[in-house]
Amino acid sequence: MKPTHSTKRHSVAFGRAGIEFQLKRSKRRTLAISVQPDTTVKVTAPHSARVEVVKAKVRKRAMWVLRQQAFFQDYLPPTPARRYVSGETYRFLGRQFRLKVVEGSEPSVKLKGRFIWVQTPRKGNAARIRVLVEDWYRSHAKCAFERSLEGSLGKLNGYIPDKPRLRLRRMPKRWGSWTQRGYIYLNPELVKAPPSCIDYVVTHELCHLVHPHHGRDFYGLLRRTMPDCEERKARLERAMV
Repeated sequence: MKPTHSTKRHSVAFGRAGIEFQLKRSKRRTLAISVQPDTTVKVTAPHSARVEVVKAKVRKRAMWVLRQQAFFQDYLPPTPARRYVSGETYRFLGRQFRLKVVEGSEPSVKLKGRFIWVQTPRKGNAARIRVLVEDWYRSHAKCAFERSLEGSLGKLNGYIPDKPRLRLRRMPKRWGSWTQRGYIYLNPELVKAPPSCIDYVVTHELCHLVHPHHGRDFYGLLRRTMPDCEERKARLERAMV
C-alpha cells in the first residue's frame, strides 16, 4: 500500500536556469505547483502521475516559477557576513554543518557529527579561525576533486588517454575551466556542493578536452557520458545560491 504522503526532491533544466522542487504525493486528482516565500518550489501530484509528466508540467510553468522566485528573492534578508563563531552554518559536500569553536593548544579542524569542529588557542580570533577553515576546505576540495576526476575519466572510455593535471583556482563566476595544455582548474568553493554536482563540473571540463567548444559534438559526448547532466546542472545552480 502506498503512503498517503511522500516527499522527494527533483529538478528540471530550463534554459540556463534550473528549478529544483519538492514532489509530494497525495490523494488529490490534480497537480499543483507553488513557490514559497523562501523561494523553494513545491509540487503536489497524484500517486498515479509519472515523474516525467510532473517534470514536463514544471517546465511548462517554468517562467512563472522563476518570476515568483525573483519576486520573493527581493524580500529575503541578506546573508550576514561570516563572523567565524560557533553556531554558524557551512556547507560541505551538499550537507549543512554548524561551526563549533573551542580553545585548545593545537590548531585543528575536524568533522564531528554535524559540526565543523575548530580548535584554536584564541577562540575570539576570527581572522585566524577563517584561515583554518579555508585551509581545511581547500585540502578536502583537492581530495574530493581528485576522486571525482578518477571516476569521471573511467566513464569517458578512453577519450582522454592522459590524465589531466588538476589545479584549484578561485573564480568569481565559474566552477571550472580547462586549458589546451591539459590542465583542469576547479573552484575550491565547489566542494560545498553535492558530490553528483562535482562530478558534473569535472565531466563537463573533461569533455572540453575532447571538444573545446559548446557545440553539438560536445553536448553529445557530455550526455552520453552523463545522461542526467542537465538535472545535475540545475541542482548545482539551486544548491549554491
